[in-house]
Amino acid sequence: MAFHIEVDSQAVDQIRALPQHALPLLAEAIAVVELAPWNGRPYVDAKPDGALRQLLFGDGVGIITYLVLDEQRRVDVLDVLWLP
Repeated sequence: MAFHIEVDSQAVDQIRALPQHALPLLAEAIAVVELAPWNGRPYVDAKPDGALRQLLFGDGVGIITYLVLDEQRRVDVLDVLWLP
């Protein structure tokens, strides 16, 4: 069962600023997060089971930071970074 994706307003602004060619790559990454959010690496290495996760996309040029809310079957996308 897929998780519901919520995108923080800050992340919405960051997504709007992405280059056009990054959008399909981001869409693929969001699809992964929706189906398997725990596949992202922990945001804090010392907390490998932490709910705050990151997923690289676009050959490591992009990073999505998100919070997994298991009980609600929801993922909150907090930050989307693209390194030019």
